Amino acid sequence: MRRTLANGCLVLLMIPAALLAYFWFTVWHTGHENDRRRQDALDSLLGQAHEAADRTTDALTRSGDTGTDALTGVVWKHTHSPVITYDEERRTFTAVAARAAMVEQESILLAVGPDMVKHCFTYTYVRRPGPGWTSKVTEQDAEVCGGSSWIGDRARIAQEEMEGMEEREAARLTRAGLQQALDPAARPGGEKWADVRSVVREERTVVAVVLLRYPDQYRSPSSPPSRSQGDGAAPVEQCYRLTRFLGLQGVGKPVTAVPVTAC
Repeated sequence: MRRTLANGCLVLLMIPAALLAYFWFTVWHTGHENDRRRQDALDSLLGQAHEAADRTTDALTRSGDTGTDALTGVVWKHTHSPVITYDEERRTFTAVAARAAMVEQESILLAVGPDMVKHCFTYTYVRRPGPGWTSKVTEQDAEVCGGSSWIGDRARIAQEEMEGMEEREAARLTRAGLQQALDPAARPGGEKWADVRSVVREERTVVAVVLLRYPDQYRSPSSPPSRSQGDGAAPVEQCYRLTRFLGLQGVGKPVTAVPVTAC
């Protein structure tokens, strides 16, 4: 009787121990699986970056253009990098862009939605002697892409603002009108995130050149400092050419935004 009772107690003790072991194994397995999925996503983003670099290199080599703005457009088309700079002395383009992917996470008790995985890359394109180009992809800390992502967002805002301007409001389709639409809260003499350099209208086309700048007050403490902070580093900024094609009946078509090397 006592032995039967002892065996029963032992079984009762083993049940919660087994459940606890199963629970912790499930937690470990779920975390391991989520980590694996995140790593797979990061590896996929790296592969996409290299594929984009290869496509860009081929396009630059095939391009018959020699103008810097035209070649900048080639780099932007294949990398969608919001910030693209050109070093004339070294004949080098440098593009900075973040890539992102959604990862479905496994859960145990509570529902868990998809997780956003982001990675920052720098693309470097160097013209070899002759028509050929070479490329290099470098993985960067997330802070390096902070200014680039900011400018990409502001480029989309500039597109939306220019699309929303009615053609009949001729005063708003000028340099001053577009400046007011893009940065109405800017103080005189203060740092502006958008500086409209020119607006030219020819028949049914309006072309605006805008300098987009990543203001110091929006930088994180770990972000690279700008020239205005006195260390000689270049500020994060990019010129964009915004083109609006007006419809025959006065209806505005979507605005295109392409980075250019100089304003």
